[in-house]
Amino acid sequence: MSNRPAIGLVLALLVEASHWVRIRWDFDDETSSRAWQFTSIGIGLATVLIWLDGDRYTALPSLLTWMPLLLVPMQFIQAFGMRGSLPLHTFSFLANQHRKRNQRLGLTETVIYLNFGNIYFISTMVASTLGSRANASTWGFLVGTITLTGWMLLSTPRTRPMALILALLLAAGMAVAGQLGLQRAQEWVSGGAGMYDPKFNPNNVSTMIGRPGVVQQSPDIVWRLRPFDKNPIPSLLRTATYNTYRTATWENQQIAITDFKDLDTRETSDGEAFYLLKENADQMAIRPTLPRFRLRGAAAPETPLPLPGDAASLRDFALDGIERNTFGCIRIFPKESVIDGTVLWHAGTNPEKPPLPSEDLKIPISEQKVIHQIALEIGLVCEPPLKKQSTLLRSLSSPPVSTREDWITPIHGRSIVREKDFKRIQSLTEKLTLIRNWFRAHFEYSRKLTIYSSSYVAVSPTGIAQFLTRERKGHCEYFATATALLLREAGIPTRYATGYAVAERDPKRREFVIRGTHGHAWCRVWDENAGVWIDFDTTPPDWMGSWTPTISSTQWLDDGLKRYREDFFLWRNQPSNHLAVMLAMSSIAIGVGAIVATRLWKSKHRAENLAKSAGYAGPIIRTPLHNLEPQARKQLGYRPLGQTYADWLTRLPPFLSDPSLLEEAIALHQRLRFDPQPVPSEQNKQLIELTQHLCEALKPLHGSTTLYQNRK
Repeated sequence: MSNRPAIGLVLALLVEASHWVRIRWDFDDETSSRAWQFTSIGIGLATVLIWLDGDRYTALPSLLTWMPLLLVPMQFIQAFGMRGSLPLHTFSFLANQHRKRNQRLGLTETVIYLNFGNIYFISTMVASTLGSRANASTWGFLVGTITLTGWMLLSTPRTRPMALILALLLAAGMAVAGQLGLQRAQEWVSGGAGMYDPKFNPNNVSTMIGRPGVVQQSPDIVWRLRPFDKNPIPSLLRTATYNTYRTATWENQQIAITDFKDLDTRETSDGEAFYLLKENADQMAIRPTLPRFRLRGAAAPETPLPLPGDAASLRDFALDGIERNTFGCIRIFPKESVIDGTVLWHAGTNPEKPPLPSEDLKIPISEQKVIHQIALEIGLVCEPPLKKQSTLLRSLSSPPVSTREDWITPIHGRSIVREKDFKRIQSLTEKLTLIRNWFRAHFEYSRKLTIYSSSYVAVSPTGIAQFLTRERKGHCEYFATATALLLREAGIPTRYATGYAVAERDPKRREFVIRGTHGHAWCRVWDENAGVWIDFDTTPPDWMGSWTPTISSTQWLDDGLKRYREDFFLWRNQPSNHLAVMLAMSSIAIGVGAIVATRLWKSKHRAENLAKSAGYAGPIIRTPLHNLEPQARKQLGYRPLGQTYADWLTRLPPFLSDPSLLEEAIALHQRLRFDPQPVPSEQNKQLIELTQHLCEALKPLHGSTTLYQNRK
């Protein structure tokens, strides 16, 4: 299940070998505590290595898949020890110190023993569940889990089989219902696009337009950007573009989920391979004179790659796949959890296809009146002569009486620009300059949003209407959306873009840091003369400086760990470093293994020689009751050194329906061994019969020590 069959087979043989071999060790409390310390250190080191190798969201599941290997020392202590169980204070440093203190003071305490096999079984099942998402979602895995769990529970003494089977069937039904319910919930939340990360959807993005509150973004580092020499750095990195606005949501209506296509590749004469971002790109996309930068960060499958709007090509990224959709969103399938590569840009081209007039000029009906009104006010468009006015425009001069129309009629004290007074703005640059200057002069940036808009737009002004006519304050989503709609009113195709602003420079490391707080939205404008899409951002340029993000006192530590983890991961995975890393890890593992194996070899015992190992050199008198030892060992484990056979058997009554048979057998056993007077043959026959009865009574309980350990 975890794609580690060789390790799983070795662990299975090691754990089950205790039933086949006779070698045992007398592990005392001190040895058990040291084994737990060794195990804890191993878990700690594995946690650090797994965190360095992956992202923080998958580190815990990955660690749990390794728990059967990390916990095997404790299972070995129990399976190959004399006691067959572990004292509970082994797992607590404070409890262990308390026990030692009581021993020094001569105080007694009750020792609670734990069957570690149950913990090991559960850790193995959890590891298999998390090991392979694809395999764990199949019905066969559910059946196997229930079967193994039932097998373990049925071996418990005095288990009621029918009650257990009914409980397992009930648990299976609940598991099936929960599985189906979670699948339906995921499909409902993601709108059926379950193949995508719920945090990012290339076909849909919700905004906070019309929703009051404070915009919260994480200060954690997302990407790092390092320029080559004196190459310029882009100010905006785009992750996705959308073209249809409807009630605080931007969508892509004209493409399907399967719109993504693999990128073309090209290899230069010196062997360098490039991914070409534009369809049918020529040699200009990889020319050496293009500015470039290194991009580094954590990535998961289907992660959108943040790129400049005029990015040309990529190289050096270790990817299993890279795709582009119609709107220029580039998503990747990385081979590892951290990626690093080179981006070539400033090529005068776009990965996006030309505009779709049916969508890239569309203004929602709920926004048409106020958008036209504002465009007239600022001089972006003019009002034609009265005889040419449409019904929609004539309604502006004599609006019907309604809450919404009465609210948007005022024009802030300025008259509508008539065609005879309108100085025509011919160029795209002039129109963009007009809108940018208007926003800078009359609007301000704020992450504290106060605009509220009901979803029932017939009786309530929209969020964009309130932003343009009354509030004139908001964050980047308001500016980008309003700009896109105003330019569409002027006949210019536009789109809504999301991504990051490159705003924080780290001079010590000569790189730029991109955090969650740098998340941004802006407008993409179609330049018909050049035949390309260009970035147009009307958010006030001081938007980063006008707001102080909330940064914890430990942010410097988080940043340092993020950098170290990514840099170490990339260093370790470089082909030139593979041999050094393998030799270092192998040397440590071999050294530790040699020390442990040497100590175990020197201290091993064989079960059949336990009496000699205990120091008894006299004759061993056997009675028929000794034939009970193999059967009793299955319930009690191996007899500890120094404990008499009779005392050891006194632990069997919890497993017997009639303990009086055992008491009578032990009494006869002791008389046969130590009574100096000859013992009648009838008593020997009686002890043989009692031993046979006891063996038969213990047979149904073969393989379980759980009940005894719990009772103890």
